[in-house]
Amino acid sequence: MSDARVLITTYPTAFLHRGGGEIELVDLAGNLRQLGVKADIYGASSAPLTKYDTVLHYSVVPSGMEFVKEAKQAGKKVVLMSSLWFITEPSAATRENINEFLRMADVVVFKSKSEYENMAPFVNLDSTKVAYCRWGVDASFEEPADPDLFKSTHKLDAYILWTGIIEERKNQLTAIHALKDSAIPVVFIGDYRDRAYYESCVRAAPASFKFLPHMQAKSEMLRSAIQNCKAYLEVPLEPPGFSAIEAALAKVPLVLSAGPWTQEHFGDSVLQVDPKSPSAIQAAVKAAISAPPSAAAYQRAHNRHLLPHSLEPLVRVLQHRT
Repeated sequence: MSDARVLITTYPTAFLHRGGGEIELVDLAGNLRQLGVKADIYGASSAPLTKYDTVLHYSVVPSGMEFVKEAKQAGKKVVLMSSLWFITEPSAATRENINEFLRMADVVVFKSKSEYENMAPFVNLDSTKVAYCRWGVDASFEEPADPDLFKSTHKLDAYILWTGIIEERKNQLTAIHALKDSAIPVVFIGDYRDRAYYESCVRAAPASFKFLPHMQAKSEMLRSAIQNCKAYLEVPLEPPGFSAIEAALAKVPLVLSAGPWTQEHFGDSVLQVDPKSPSAIQAAVKAAISAPPSAAAYQRAHNRHLLPHSLEPLVRVLQHRT
């Protein structure tokens, strides 16, 4: 099945707001093609469903259910990537929705064991369907960008950086309260879905903090921003995104939410904090600014998470006949 064709689908409104998941999805298609998989993202330029062997569905948002149902009715292999992390116990309705996705899937892919362990206690998941396929980030984040590009464009000197969508579960507001007296400003780069939460962050932040819109993935501007920050900060109530791995490749100090995901991906090579504790965030950022980046964090990211080769286990899942 080396000539298998894969259609990548997600819920219909996913690309109205660009977050890490949407960037991952676009990168996924391109990197699978580099590994010999004929992969398309559903849309006007994709072929009819009949032309594909496998549907790779990303997320368990209820509005995406129709894609999975259509694939099953057409006799296609369905590979599901839930991309889900519970921060509170899910409701009965949420469990019912997820269980229906899991029931229809032929394979359920998890990007980490911590992701599986977070989800498994709350759902009905057949362990024979589970596959672990490590995710990755683009090698361009190792390539030096113009060190003055981001700073000169946005009139910055020293700064702390956080990239990714701004929303309540990402917890930017707690970090703003923790660092409002910092002599070094925090720069947030990302879109938002919840305007009220975004405006709460802007109101709470001192005038020195900056809120910049989503930047093109892998662009020199974004790489310049990451590579030249004093510290990279990401302390959500769920695991940090793969932007943290991009920052590790850029060899900058990292302050991340403590938890099983961070431990699995970085061990003790980054500063881990309780994301609900402003004092812990404040102390960790202060320590990160005055400490050199950990070579171990870079090595872990480089050795485990470079695209496209990190996706080879996923290619084997997609090419295996059910």
